[in-house]
Amino acid sequence: MVNLFRMRQLMRYTIKARWKVEKEMARATKMTAIITGMPHGGAGHDQVADGAVQIDEVKRAYRETLAELECMQGELDPLIDKLDNPDDRAVMRLRYIECYSPEDIAEAIHRTDRSVYYYLSRAEDQLARKYPEKVQK
Repeated sequence: MVNLFRMRQLMRYTIKARWKVEKEMARATKMTAIITGMPHGGAGHDQVADGAVQIDEVKRAYRETLAELECMQGELDPLIDKLDNPDDRAVMRLRYIECYSPEDIAEAIHRTDRSVYYYLSRAEDQLARKYPEKVQK
């Protein structure tokens, strides 16, 4: 079952998780430079190991979130094709498959934010009505 609310959460989380991975990688790079510049070398290896573990955990969480999102996208994509209105199809595809924000969609299709929210709401309602066993708002 595709839970549209959960998909929106996952899309927000993947952006944050990607940022966390980049932040941890930058931190590790900085830490490595500090440690290699130490005159006696030995101290600080625990910090590198801890940083590596933290990077692995963040990357693992990111991969799991991305996998869950991609699974839902795979289930939703064929249902989007069955929407009646071509504008609804385009907006749903940009939002849920391409992970655009509503503001970015409005800019891409030269409409207002309000109209994008209207298209999304109408399409989500139609999918939930047509396929209650497959789509949950």
